[in-house]
Amino acid sequence: MNRLSLIALLVAALGMASCHGTPAASTAIVCTTTDATTSSSSSSSSCTDPVTGISVTISPVTISVNVVSSTQFFGAASGGTNSILIWKVNNVTGGNDTVGRIDSSGLYHAPNTAPSPATVTVSATAFEDTNVSATSSVTITPPPVVTIAPTTWTMPAGTANTKAFTSTVTGATTTNEDWYVGAAGTNPILGGNATLGTIDANGVYASPRTPPLGSNVIVSAVSRDFPLSLASAAVTISGYSTSSLQGQFAFSVSGQNASGAFFRAGSFTADGAGRLTSGLEDINETSGVTPGLSFVGTYSVTPDGRGSLQFADGHAPSTFNFVLVNGNQLQITGFDNTGTASGQAVARDVTAFGPAALSGTYVFDFAGVQGSNGISQIGEFTADGAGNISRGLMDSNSAGVATPQISITGGAYGVSSSTGRGTATLVTSGATFHFSFYVVSRGSAEFVGTDTSQQVAGITSQQSPNATFNAASLNGNFAFLLSNPASGSTFASAGSFSADGSGNLSSGVLDENSSGTLNANLVFSGTYSVAASGRGTATFTGGRTYVFYLGSVGSAVFQESDSIHPTSDGILARQQAAAFSQALIAGNYAVATNGLSGPSAEVVTGELAARGAGIVSSGTVDLNAGGTLSPAVAVTGAYAASSSAERGTLTLTLPSPLNQTRNYAVYVINSPQTLPAQQIILIRIDAGLPASGSLFRQF
Repeated sequence: MNRLSLIALLVAALGMASCHGTPAASTAIVCTTTDATTSSSSSSSSCTDPVTGISVTISPVTISVNVVSSTQFFGAASGGTNSILIWKVNNVTGGNDTVGRIDSSGLYHAPNTAPSPATVTVSATAFEDTNVSATSSVTITPPPVVTIAPTTWTMPAGTANTKAFTSTVTGATTTNEDWYVGAAGTNPILGGNATLGTIDANGVYASPRTPPLGSNVIVSAVSRDFPLSLASAAVTISGYSTSSLQGQFAFSVSGQNASGAFFRAGSFTADGAGRLTSGLEDINETSGVTPGLSFVGTYSVTPDGRGSLQFADGHAPSTFNFVLVNGNQLQITGFDNTGTASGQAVARDVTAFGPAALSGTYVFDFAGVQGSNGISQIGEFTADGAGNISRGLMDSNSAGVATPQISITGGAYGVSSSTGRGTATLVTSGATFHFSFYVVSRGSAEFVGTDTSQQVAGITSQQSPNATFNAASLNGNFAFLLSNPASGSTFASAGSFSADGSGNLSSGVLDENSSGTLNANLVFSGTYSVAASGRGTATFTGGRTYVFYLGSVGSAVFQESDSIHPTSDGILARQQAAAFSQALIAGNYAVATNGLSGPSAEVVTGELAARGAGIVSSGTVDLNAGGTLSPAVAVTGAYAASSSAERGTLTLTLPSPLNQTRNYAVYVINSPQTLPAQQIILIRIDAGLPASGSLFRQF
C-alpha cells in the first residue's frame, strides 16, 4: 500500500474533516433526551457525533402551538470550531408557509392553518457537521375557541346601567381572558373608557354617561394566551338615563321673569341619581343682587336626552328644562309660567379651583341690559394667576351706540379653592365693574355682573398663549352668530365668509332678522384688520361694521359695532370647509334657540334626528313662549342646500295644536376629523320672528 492510500484510510476511519472544514460522514450519531421536569419547554434532546465530537442540543422536544402564533426553540452546537446552527422544518431549511417558518434564532411561526398531518418536525443541525441534528415534534393546533353571551344587547347610557357578560375559552393553555370595548373601525381598548363605556375583569360592562357617536359599541372577550381568538357582542346604547347627568357643573342663565330681566351664574353637583347638591349661585335681577346663595334641588332625564332641573332657591324661575349635548354640556331653558330664560351648564375641572384658574390673557363676552337698553361688552384682560388683573381692552355697545377700545387699567380677583367661585373687578378710566364667576377650567369661567347699574352675564375663555396676532391670524372660512336675547330677542344675524389672511373678505353670505324685517341670503364682501393684541375690526359691504377679539385658535368673540341694528354679540368660529352639504348633518342633535313667537320671547330646547340625506326623521322639543309652555312637541323636517354654497336651509314642522312651519338658514361649523358636523348655527328666516341658536351633535 502506498503512502496516499494509507492516508485515505486513516481519514475515513477517523472521520476527519476535509480541508474545507466539513466533517466526514458518521454512522454513530448518539442522541439522548431529557424529560421535562416542570413543563414541556424544559425537555431537551442532544445528539453527538462521537467521531468529530460535535454535539447539538434542542429544546423543547415536544410542544403544541396554535396556528398563527409563535414559539421559541433553543439550540446549541458545541465541540467544533463554531456554534452555527441550521434550522429546518420538515427538513426544509427555514420552513415554508405550509408547515411553518423558523428564523435563524430558532423562533418558529406556525402556519395560518394546521397542515395534514398536524405534527411537523423542527430540527437544529450543526453547520460544521450536517450529520448532527436534534429534532423536536411540533403539533399545530387550531386556535382556541372563545364564546360570549349574550351576543347582542341594548341598554341606556349612564354609568349606573350595567350588564354582566360571560365567556368561555377552550383549546388554550389556560381559560384566562381579557375584556375590551371598542367601536367599529377603531382599535379596541382594554377595559374600555369613559366615551365607550368600561368593563371590568369579570365582564361587567358599564354604559358611558351619554351615547357614543353612532350609539353602538363592541364588547370583546379575548383569550389571554392567544389574543387572536376572541368573541364579540354588539351593544346598542339606546338613549339617556338619570345617571347620564352627574358631576360638578357651572351654569349661566338669563331671561325675563315677572319682575324684569335677571342674570344668574352658579354651580351644582348632580349625583347621578336625580339629586342636586352643593348648589351655589349669584343672581342679579331687577329687585337686587343676591351673592353666594346656596341651594339644593332635583333633576330627571328622559331617554331622548331632555330633562328637568328643580332649584330650591326661592327665585323665579325655579324649574328649568334642558337637553344633554353630552356628558359635559347641557342647554337650559326656563320652564315655568314666570317668564323665559336660556343658558347652559358645563362640566367643571375641580383641579383648576384657586387663583391659578385665571392665568394668562382671557377674552370675554358679557351681554345684558343697562336700564331699558341692551348692552354688549367684549374684550380681553390679563390675569397673573395670583389675584391681579394688569391690563386689557373693552368694546362696549349700548343701544347701538358703540364705545370702542376702552382701556382696562387694572383689577383684582379671588377664587375659592373649595367651591371654584370667584369675584373680580375690572377697572376702566370711566367705571369699575364687579363680577362673580364660577371656574369651568383653567381656560374658561361663567361670569355674572354684580353691579346694579347694569345686568350682564357671559363667559371668558383663554386666548392662545404666546400667539402673535396680525391679519394672517384670520385666514380661512369662518361662520358667525350674533343676537341679543337678553334685551328682548328682536335681532339675530348669522353668516359666513372667507378671509384671505391679508385683510380681505370674500364669499360672504348672511341672514338678518331684525324687529320684523327679514334680510335673507345677502351676499357681501369686505375688509378686516387685526392688531397685535388680537383685537380686530371688519367691515361688510352695506355699512355693517364689527369688532372681534381672537381667543383660542379658530375662535373669537364678535360684536356688531354700527347703529344699523340693536346691540348684538356672539361667536366667530373657524370652518374647515365652507360648502354646505346634506351629509354634514347626520345623527342626533340637541337643539337650543332663543327668539320671538309673536310678541312674546320664546326659548326652545329639544332633540332632532337627521340621517344625512335631507330628512329630519323625528324629534321632540320643549317650548316656552312668554310663560306659555308647550312640552314634548313632536317635530319632523327637511334640510337642503341653498343658492349660496356656504348656506343651507332647514324646515321644521310642528303638528297640532301648534300647527307651525318654521324656516331657518343654517351654517355648519365642521371639522374633517369629526364629520358629521358637531355644531350647526341656526337663524330663523320667517319674517317678524327673529330667533337664533345652534344644533349640537349628540351621537
